Amino acid sequence: MITTKTVFVLGAGASQPYGLPLGTELFQFVIRDFSTNSQIRNEFLDITAFSQRHVDTFIKTLKFSGFTSVDAFLEKREEFVDIGKAMLAIELLKQESHDILWTASRNWMQYLYEKMATQRLEDFGRNAVSFITYNYDRALETFLHTSLMNSHGKNEEECKAALAHVGIIHLHGRLGYLPWQRDKDAIPFGQNAMTKQIIEVCQRELRIVHENIEDRNIEFNQARRLLYEAKRIYFMGFGWAPQNVERLNYGEMKPQIAEGTALGLTQREQGAIKDQLKGKMTLQDMDCLTFLRERGVWN
Repeated sequence: MITTKTVFVLGAGASQPYGLPLGTELFQFVIRDFSTNSQIRNEFLDITAFSQRHVDTFIKTLKFSGFTSVDAFLEKREEFVDIGKAMLAIELLKQESHDILWTASRNWMQYLYEKMATQRLEDFGRNAVSFITYNYDRALETFLHTSLMNSHGKNEEECKAALAHVGIIHLHGRLGYLPWQRDKDAIPFGQNAMTKQIIEVCQRELRIVHENIEDRNIEFNQARRLLYEAKRIYFMGFGWAPQNVERLNYGEMKPQIAEGTALGLTQREQGAIKDQLKGKMTLQDMDCLTFLRERGVWN
């Protein structure tokens, strides 16, 4: 069990070991699947109100936008937000895979779960751990909830109650809530059969950076409070976009330990990140599992 207040900030790189794409990969998937007469494109046209002209216009504009991220593109072209969210939803839902959450070769969630494990289910919520995620997928909560059920032989509601004390904040929304989280409009993890209702739920739940959504400030304020109170902060698979760093007000935080992954970043790029964070962050050129094994403190 982890008793020292610890916050994990997760970016797309934290979901990549579980089959979810990075932003650049997701951009390429959307271009590939909606440029041709693919099964995904045909399914999309069948279950949404968008026409072939809408799809073609969006893909052509996205392809030649100069961006490598759908989210970054939608931030500039607000008129495409609805169709963009719908495409992101169908791509990501089809990439969610249940079994890989336990069979992934670089499984940092499994490693962390063992550090959080308790003898009694009721004690799991005493872990002083919270997660702030920029990802739309539900891999983390699916892994934790299912692992608790199988570790302790308890039912969905009992494990939901235990997990309620471990904060998981989705700053940019999610691909809908899971069936054990709420009854209405729930979307199972790894949902492959798409419907009009599923896409509409995702359009409502996903959030692009510029969108002025009523409860967004509540979630960012919760995240800032968690970071301010934390003794240890670990950024994992985070893209270090300056705007994302700035919105967290990280410069005001004073943790005892603050480290993050910077896999594939150049020394110059790492230096710019450290400057923005006022020297309050140590960066490691490691994947998430190696980072936790080498740098994590677990008391």
